Amino acid sequence: MTDSEATEFKQITRSFFEREWKEGFDIFYKAPTGEDKQFIKFAEFDPQDDSRLDSLFERENVDFYINESDLYKYYQFNILKHLLLELAEENLSAWEVFRMVYPVATRILQDYLEISASDTFLELLDEIPEVLAESVEQENPPFFELFTITRKENSIHTHCVNVGLYCLCLARELGMDLKSREEIVRGGMLADIGKKFIPEEVLFKKGELSEQERQFIRQHPAFGKKKLNELKRYSGTVLRMAAEHHENFDGTGYPAKISGKSISDAARICKIADVFNALTCRRSYREVMSAKQALMYMNKDLKAHFDPDLLTTFILYAVRQ
Repeated sequence: MTDSEATEFKQITRSFFEREWKEGFDIFYKAPTGEDKQFIKFAEFDPQDDSRLDSLFERENVDFYINESDLYKYYQFNILKHLLLELAEENLSAWEVFRMVYPVATRILQDYLEISASDTFLELLDEIPEVLAESVEQENPPFFELFTITRKENSIHTHCVNVGLYCLCLARELGMDLKSREEIVRGGMLADIGKKFIPEEVLFKKGELSEQERQFIRQHPAFGKKKLNELKRYSGTVLRMAAEHHENFDGTGYPAKISGKSISDAARICKIADVFNALTCRRSYREVMSAKQALMYMNKDLKAHFDPDLLTTFILYAVRQ
C-alpha cells in the first residue's frame, strides 16, 4: 500500500463505475483516526477487470474514495465527452438540451463545492454555457418545462445551475446575442461560488441567524468575486454578477448598496433569477412557494428590489402559454 498524495477525495460506491472508463485509477480507503495519512491507496482499478471491483465492494464496513485528479479525468473524458457527442449528434429542442446538461452541471458543481476540489474543477463547466446559450437561439423552452427541470432542494449546487438557466432564459427574452447569453448563464452558475467559503453550519442553520452570522453570509458576493477574479479566466460580466446579485434596485441591498442602473444589467437579471429560485426551493425557515406565488410575491412585496422592466419581462415569459 502507498500513502496518498495531499489532495481531496470523493467517496464512491459500486454504481459510480457503471460508465465506460478508458484508463485505470487508484482506489483509496480512509485510514483510522490517528494515522499520519488520512487516505491510503488500497487498490488500482483496471477497466478490463471489472470482477475485482465487485470483490472490493463486497467488503463490509469499508468506504472507498477516488482522488480529485482522477475524478477530474472521469468528468472530462467520460461524462462531458459523451454528453457533448450526444448533443452534437441530434437535433434537440432547448428543453431536451437543458434536461441532458442539468445533471452534469449540478454534479460538477456539487463536487467542486462539497469535496473542496481545486479551482481547476470549474474549467469542466467551460463548454456548458456555450451549449445552453446556443440551444435557445430559435426560442426559449416554455417556462413550465424549464421549471420542471430545476430541482427544488436546498443546496448550493442546484441553486447555482437553476439560477444560470433562469438567467439564460430571461436574457433570451430580452433578445441578447449568443455571446451575451453565454456570459449570462456562466455568471448565473458562478454567482454564488463565494458560498464555498461560508461554513455549512451557518449557511444551512435551521434556527434564526445571529447578526454576526447574517453579516458573514453577506460577504459571499465579495468572496465570489475575489475567487473568480483570481482565476483570471472570467469576464467583467461574470465578476459583476458575483459581486452585485444581491444589490437591490432601490439601493437597499448588499454589499455596496448601489442602486438602479448603477447595478450591471447582468447582475439585475441575476437578482431576479436568484430570488425566484430561492422562493421556489426548500428552505428550513419557510414554506416553498409555487412559481405563481413567487412571481406574485416578487411583483407585490419585493417589487422595489428589481429592475421593473426586467421583472415584467420575466413574468410575461413565465405566464406565456
